[in-house]
This record gives sequence, structure tokens and C-alpha cells, in this order.
Amino acid sequence: MNGDFPMYRANGPASDAKAVRVLVVSDNPMSRIGFQALLGASPVVRVTGGGTVGRAVAGVRAHAPDVVLLDASPPPAGGIGRLARAGGRVVVVTTAQDPPLLVQAIAAGAHGCLVYGHFEPQDLPDLLVSAGRGEACLSPPVVTALVRWLHDGGGTRRHDSGLTAREAEILELIAAGLTNRQIARRLVISEKTVKNHAHQIYKRLGADGREHAAERWLELYSGPPATDRP
Repeated sequence: MNGDFPMYRANGPASDAKAVRVLVVSDNPMSRIGFQALLGASPVVRVTGGGTVGRAVAGVRAHAPDVVLLDASPPPAGGIGRLARAGGRVVVVTTAQDPPLLVQAIAAGAHGCLVYGHFEPQDLPDLLVSAGRGEACLSPPVVTALVRWLHDGGGTRRHDSGLTAREAEILELIAAGLTNRQIARRLVISEKTVKNHAHQIYKRLGADGREHAAERWLELYSGPPATDRP
């Protein structure tokens, strides 16, 4: 696999139009091949392609999958957000067990997060089908991390940045991938007002744009910063 997201053609009933369409993303070619072989043998999954993390957004746009299976350790919060905005539900598979990293993956937009050693490979096709239906699929360490995060106050941490309540609200929508026009419609304010707030948000956070501000929101929202900023 060269990262260009070629079509992976499985034999048998996996080509059924009703099967959930899955794009496999990993920088490890052996992991991609393994996942594609496992999923390609399932009658409930159709693997549409596979490639590297750096080419993932292009792969989503090219193949329009129902689910993106992202194999990454640690989970890249910024990359997850971009994939979620591009389309498809992101399910992360990772070796990471650090609670802040797991919480950040969910806060970034992942529909599921599975930790190696805490799920059975034969269960993966059905888990991806659940994700394709909009259901969350979480390994026990992720559930524990989310419960602890909620008990510790959860998203209230984002107000420690000095943002006003309105700025925090707009930043949350920016992090969710909404455009200025969409935010204006959601909050029933003018697009110019949104732009003015966004400019002030960037200034307060020391962010150099929307993507950087979204990553800063994730840091404030879910705990210590992630170890990478793709």
C-alpha cells in the first residue's frame, strides 16, 4: 500500500451495498494489510481503501466511507478533527492508555476509541457497523477515562483560558468544524460579529488560525495537551 488509497476489493458478500463502508488509515503498512484482510472477510463490512494518516482526508473525500478506522498511537487530536469534518465516523484503534489522550480523541470528534488488548479482533466488524449507525464504541479504559474526566468537571476547564462565555461558545463551534456563516446562523448573530469574536479568540489563545485554535480548545477542554499537532 503506497498511501494513495487504492480500492481494496474483497471477495464474497462484503461487496453487498448494505455493508458498512470502511476506510482503513494507518502509517504502518502491515497494520493496514491486517485490518483489510480481517474486515474484507466479513459480510457486514466493505473496505473501500487504505492509506497513510497524511493522506487520510483525501481518502475520505475520494471514497466517502461510512466509517474511518484510524490506527494511531497516540491518537492525533488535530487529525481526528479534520477527518470528522471531512465526513465519515472516525473509530480510533490505539495502544495509548493515557486518559487525557483518550478523552482528547473523543473530544476531537471520534465516534469510537478501541484500545489494543481490550477488544477481540473478531468483534471489530460488528463494532464498526455500530459506529456506522451512529453508536459509540468504546473500550473499558476509554469509558473509565471519560467518567473520571466528567467527575473532575469536564468541559468547564475551557473557561480557564480567560475567554468570555460567548467566546468559549464560538470556539467550541469552531472546534466542531463549523464555518463562520454556520456559527452565525446557529447563534443568530451576524457573520461579522463571529469574525470579530474569532479574531479575539485567536489573540487570547495565541493561536495562528482556526485549526490551531481548535487544538487549543481540545487542550483546555479535555486536559493536558496532546503530544502531537499534525
